[in-house]
Amino acid sequence: MVTREGAFSGIVDVDDLCFGDPRYVVALTLASLTAAGGPPDYADAWMKIANFRNDKVFRLYVALFLVDFMSEHGQTFNQNSRASSPEARRSLLEVFEANLQRAAS
Repeated sequence: MVTREGAFSGIVDVDDLCFGDPRYVVALTLASLTAAGGPPDYADAWMKIANFRNDKVFRLYVALFLVDFMSEHGQTFNQNSRASSPEARRSLLEVFEANLQRAAS
């Protein structure tokens, strides 16, 4: 990261997301936003500004991240227990299905 004045201010660590298709990290962001019930505006703007295609491959990436999120319900990570309820699982499934519908169109 760089300040407005051009000075180095830090590094954004996206771990292994820095290799391959640059849309991969955007897909994770979109999956996170939609899974949490948030607006997709940030990811949509990112896609538009970067001139990325919102094609079937991108939607596959989003679907894979959503399946990953589904697998985390009720699991404990870093000593944080994630609550899992039928409503939360149903909501995530609806987001997943909507993503697949968008990929099919």
